[in-house]
Order: sequence, then structure tokens, then C-alpha cells
Amino acid sequence: MSHIDTPEQAAVIAWKGERLVVCAFAGSGKTTTLRRYAEENPTERMLYIAYNRAIRDEAEQKFPFNVTCKTSHQLAWPTVGKHYSHRLINSLRLTDVARVLNSRNWLLARLTLNVLNRFMCSAATDITPEHMPDPDDCKGLQPGQILLSAQKIWAIMSARQGDFPVTHDTYLKLYQLSKPNLSSRYTTLLFDEAQDANPVISAIVLNQTCRVVLVGDTHQQIYRFRGADNAMQAPQLENSDRLWLTNSFRFGPEVAGVANRLLALKGETHQITGKGGADRVLLTMPRNFGHHAVLHRSVCGVIRTALHWSLAGRKVFWVGGMESYRIEDLLDLYWFSIDMSERMRHDRLTREYRDYYEYLQIAEDTGDVEMKQAIFILEQFFPLPDRLNTLREQRVISESEADVTVCTAHRSKGLEWDRVKLHDDFPDILDPDMPVSQRQDEINLMYVAATRARKVLITDPILHELLIQPRAEDIAGTSADKSGESEVSTENDKKGTEYVPES
Repeated sequence: MSHIDTPEQAAVIAWKGERLVVCAFAGSGKTTTLRRYAEENPTERMLYIAYNRAIRDEAEQKFPFNVTCKTSHQLAWPTVGKHYSHRLINSLRLTDVARVLNSRNWLLARLTLNVLNRFMCSAATDITPEHMPDPDDCKGLQPGQILLSAQKIWAIMSARQGDFPVTHDTYLKLYQLSKPNLSSRYTTLLFDEAQDANPVISAIVLNQTCRVVLVGDTHQQIYRFRGADNAMQAPQLENSDRLWLTNSFRFGPEVAGVANRLLALKGETHQITGKGGADRVLLTMPRNFGHHAVLHRSVCGVIRTALHWSLAGRKVFWVGGMESYRIEDLLDLYWFSIDMSERMRHDRLTREYRDYYEYLQIAEDTGDVEMKQAIFILEQFFPLPDRLNTLREQRVISESEADVTVCTAHRSKGLEWDRVKLHDDFPDILDPDMPVSQRQDEINLMYVAATRARKVLITDPILHELLIQPRAEDIAGTSADKSGESEVSTENDKKGTEYVPES
């Protein structure tokens, strides 16, 4: 079946330069456009660098034969990663660091780990003061001590001999430091989701001499807290060609209007045009709503919603699997907290902490987000074993069997559903006291979550408040004929009595 390219897509497909940045809004068909670009250049040897394995697997089924699809870690594995395979873990623990430092100064261990993670995500060749935390966070610790500690851990991690744990970020960093020459094998690199690339990955890509096409959406940058940096704004791309994809084929004009209102808060002047058909933006959930996805800001929120529906006898699908929300680890922590360690599946907690009181103390001293979140869940969902049994009984592996899908906003990226409800645990992006950088991040996350909806979006209270505020152009007395959000919001207010909120 023939495909008719939009003028915006045609411009990308016909491009013949050296460096191109494609700014693609949510649902604008960026992967389709890249595939068409590859099809129109069949003699070029292309490498598509995917954000994660799921995207890579999907791309491999769509792209033509002249395109090789890999994640950055898959690039690094054959020459570097395989040498560390016997030491691989998902993430370093505070106790791993403290053991090497031979210290129970948990703040030192935490700051050392933070410096190490910043370095591994950066494009730098060495650990330097630029990777240090703010002086206020050091709380009396000497910066030199933290720096030396991080350098010591890195030397042990990067050595091929030894038994100290190694993460996937470790061998990716070592791969970048080896200055790989991808241009010897490929004539064009296609770099997807470039807005959320770590500097270490950007350095690998932008140091190549072959043609490079970067595609992404600046407003979908949601992983800065992991060290991600927007490669689309790298200094090396200052003179690059730039093209836009502004037509969204996922949703229609109403959801597009919501997206435009959010992006206007950031000063975005380009408008998203919704071309996905009829859609609706509602304030409350209709009766007999059918299957829908509930998106949360927090993991705790996901668990609470899953419990709500499970206790009501409904089937729940967990995006990423229930286990990935650390449910079983929580059960071990529960037994540990009530001095019944004999019922724990693993002995890690008893090896690393003297008792639950020390676990609480370390969580408080270091501000570790995961530890504090786990403590909160234990307090909120007591007795935890009974609650977990209910969750297990009601979960389903296939989403087609579910009454409701639960997911964090972060995990929802790249996914879409006909019906989406935003829960009320998103921060107040309209709070004038919120720091500017945090506001930008939270607007991005809400934009990602809202644009997962194809047909129906149910807003949270904060987003509703934004939608009922007059737009700047309305205040100035200009025409508001592009998106009609004012009419949408008014109409939805009238419909509010027809619907009942989720209990």
C-alpha cells in the first residue's frame, strides 16, 4: 500500500546534508519518517541507535535491510561489555561502596555514588570537580575526600580483573572512552529519542565523521534526573539543519489543544496539529468507561490504584510487569521490619543492615528516594502480605484481558491507549514557588502522559486548572480559532454532572 508523505515528512526524506536535527512532536510519525528516509536511500549503510531494547526490536521489524538497529549498550557489548559479564548488576548499592571505603559514613557513600554515576553518564574523560555535588549537600564532608573516594571506586570498577560489581553504564562509559569509529562501518547514523540521551551516548554519536540524523522531542525530555542531556541542543549541532514534524496522527484537536497549552508554559511557539480523528478531553470518569490506562507520577500511586481495582475484583495489567515495581523486594523489607527475617527470600538486607532501624536511619541520612519510597509503602499498605496476595490474584499478563492498566508517567513514554486517565499525584506546575528547572521537567512529564491518549483524556486537577485559565492571546484580545480549547473546557464543565469520579 502506497504511503503519502506530508510536506514536513517529505522534507526530512529528501534531506542530503551532513547533520540534521528533526524536532518531532508526540505522535508525529518520527519512526515512519526515518523508515521512509532509509527506504529512499537504499545504498547507504545506516545504523539506527534506539533508546532501549523494546524500541530496537520494534524498529528491526520496520526498517529496510540497509539499516542495522542497535541500542548503545549493544554497540558497546562485543568489544567492552563482554569482559565484565561475570560482574554485572543493575545498579550499585550504598553498601557496595561503603565496603570498599571501609566506612559506615553513609553520606560519604551516597555522595561518592552520586559522583560516580554523574561521571559515567557524562562525556568527560576523568572524574573531576565538575561531577561534585553542591557544597550544601556535602554537609561538612571535604570535597577532596568525596572526589578521591569516587576515583578509587572507578579504578576498581573499570579494571578487568576483580570482583567489584559493574553496571551496564560502566562498560558503556568505557566504550565511549575507547573512541569507537562507527564511520568505518556506516555512512549514516539515525539517533532516535535524542532529547533523552546521556552525554556519554551523545559523545559517541557526535564524534563520528559520517552523516548523522538526530530525531526527538525536546519537550519529552523526562530523564534529566538520570543524567540525560538533550543531544539536540549540543554545541556541535549549532550549524546543523533543523526540520519539524508538527502533525500528530495519534490524537485529534482536543488532546492537541491540551498539549499546546502545556508547551505554551515553556514558551514553545510551534503548534501541534491533531490529525488523529475525533477525541475528547474530560474532567471526570464516565460510568462504564471500559478499559483505560491510569498514569501516575509515583510508583506508590501505581500500587495504590492497582490495590483499588484489585480489591474491587477487577483485572489489572502492570506496564513492565508487577515485579518491576519492586513488589517482592518490599515483601522482604516487610519481614525484615517486623523481625521475621527467616521468612525473607534473600538475605541481602540482613547482610547489609544491622536491623530495620539502621535501614530507616540510612534512608533519612542519605535521602535515598527508593529506600524512602519503600518505607512509605510499608506504612501505607499494612499488612503488606495480604495486600500483595490480592494484587497477584488480580493481575493479568495480557493487557487485552485487563479492566485497567497501571503505569508511571515515565514508563508510559512510547506507549499509547484509547483512553487515558491522569491521576492526581502530579506536582503543581502552576505553583509560582516551584524552581524553574523542576517546572520544566514536570511540564515535560505531564505532556508525555497527556499525549498517550488517542481518543479520550481525563485530566488531573492541575491540568484542568490550566485549561480553564484564559490563554495569553485571549487576554490580548486576539482570535483563538486554532485549537478551540476554551470551548472544549466550557463544554466539559457542563458535562461534569453526567460523570462520577473514580472512588
